[in-house]
Amino acid sequence: MYKSGDTMIEVRELLIKAFASAWRVREDELELTDRDSYIQSSITVIDTLQVSPEMIYAEEGPGLTDGEELDHLSDLVRADGLWVYYGVPDENYFLVTWMSDEAAARQKVADLTAQGGCVACVVDLSEEWRFD
Repeated sequence: MYKSGDTMIEVRELLIKAFASAWRVREDELELTDRDSYIQSSITVIDTLQVSPEMIYAEEGPGLTDGEELDHLSDLVRADGLWVYYGVPDENYFLVTWMSDEAAARQKVADLTAQGGCVACVVDLSEEWRFD
C-alpha cells in the first residue's frame, strides 16, 4: 500500500488512484455512476496493459475472460513525482504518464483538456480504494 513519500507504487494501486481522480473530473457527466462502480468497471474493461517505470498505456474493450488477469498489475512504477491521467473515451484508451514537475504536470493537463475529447487530470495519490 502506497504511503506519502514512497518512491514506488504498484501499478494496480496507481490505476485505482488514476480512475478515482478521473471520476472526480467526470462526475457531472457520470451522474448515475458511483465512484466505486466507475473504478471497478474501469479496471475490468482493460484488454491490453503496457507498463514502463514512467508510463502506463492501456486499451479498453470487453475485458479479459473469467480467470484471466492482466499482466503487470503488481509491477512497481515511480511515485516520486506526479502522474497525469489522459483518457480518450471515444477511442477506448488511456495513458498515465509520470512527470517530475508539478507546474509542468498541471500545464500538460490544461493543454490536453483544451484539445477536447479527452479526460485529463493530475492523479491524486492520496485517493484510497480497496481492490478486491
